Amino acid sequence: MAEGTQLRTRADARLTELLREVDTLLPYVRFQLRGWPNEVDAVLQLARETVWHRSSRYDPERGSPHAFVFGITRHIVLREVARKHVAMDDVPDDVESNTDVDPLDALIRRFDAHRWMVLVADFVGPSDWQVISDLSLANGDVDRVADTHQMSKRGLRSVHDRVCQTARTVLAALAAADAGLPVTGSVIVSCVPEIGGFREVAEMIGDDANTIAETLHIHPGSARARIATAKRLLMIARVVLEQEAAA
Repeated sequence: MAEGTQLRTRADARLTELLREVDTLLPYVRFQLRGWPNEVDAVLQLARETVWHRSSRYDPERGSPHAFVFGITRHIVLREVARKHVAMDDVPDDVESNTDVDPLDALIRRFDAHRWMVLVADFVGPSDWQVISDLSLANGDVDRVADTHQMSKRGLRSVHDRVCQTARTVLAALAAADAGLPVTGSVIVSCVPEIGGFREVAEMIGDDANTIAETLHIHPGSARARIATAKRLLMIARVVLEQEAAA
């Protein structure tokens, strides 16, 4: 009898903790549903109900309470946004384009990219996301975007590269999660893009900057910058994988 009471007490405490995590996601839900502010409370309530029904599935060894709750809440938010989204007709094939396809075009224009678009926007933050959104719609007028955001062209390029790196990492992590791959060190590293040599750095992340610089034949300062970027991408890959596993 006492053992059964203790089990129920632990289960109740865990449920309380999970439901408390839903409340911490109010800013996230409000931001994602900024076009439909009246839906925020309803979505949060649905998240609470879903967490309550799925609380028995939570396994602390697979992720934190926050990761478990965030995965559930994010899927609910995505479904709500998808329900309200009106798909546009395809552009006719005979319409010519005078610009090359940017790696982030799909991020802005394709509805089927919405799943990872939301994640990338969260990871890069509203400032970088606004810049890349304006760049994608500027029809090549980089000077106008630079003037609007009071940035140099080099600064714009840094934002573009940063968002591209994040997008590639998120895409790879989602693909790994969809394939059912476990959240292991090797899987996380494989999500870091090879472009820019960041995966190579990620594979050597335990080494010091001088060793990495000597191995890659680059300046130690450049090695430190690459290490910082590789660590950020590894963190993003791990978070995405853990959230997907907990969902």
